[in-house]
Amino acid sequence: MSKRATLISFAAAILVQLIILVAVPARKAITLATGKKAVLKVQPVDPYSLLSGYYVTLGFDISAVGAFPPVQGLAEGGPCYAVIEEGPDGIWRPVELSRDFPKNLSENRLALLGRLSYGQIRYGIENFYIPETQRQVISDDLRKNPDKARIEIRVDRAGNSALKRLIIEDRVYE
Repeated sequence: MSKRATLISFAAAILVQLIILVAVPARKAITLATGKKAVLKVQPVDPYSLLSGYYVTLGFDISAVGAFPPVQGLAEGGPCYAVIEEGPDGIWRPVELSRDFPKNLSENRLALLGRLSYGQIRYGIENFYIPETQRQVISDDLRKNPDKARIEIRVDRAGNSALKRLIIEDRVYE
């Protein structure tokens, strides 16, 4: 192989790696920038990860398969779409579950892409990483006001969701 061919192969390998590194977080960034806003009520838990630091694991009403009317044909580990609807209080609630992306959603409804896992639906928005400087403040706030915790998410046209911020009463944590 010539020196030029080797250089081109090396450059192509580097380019492929860069594309992968950029593409993974780019999907979330695009969803945050262009997605429609939804606010969900949460039930927090406070774990710690050695690699990621402190984070809050979030559970939602829309995470339980039982929160939706029964649907046939959902496969364990497979994708599903949760249709949610904005309530009068601004909190989005479960409406229906589907194997396929629903067509003709009204303006006050969104479809979130999730994966079925042991009777729960995982959307990829379950962890909120806490800055070390705010760890104690957020922990105390969640402990004192667990029923007032909400998250704001963004949902794109394909159903991908991204967590934007944690809200407890009028306090916003990003």
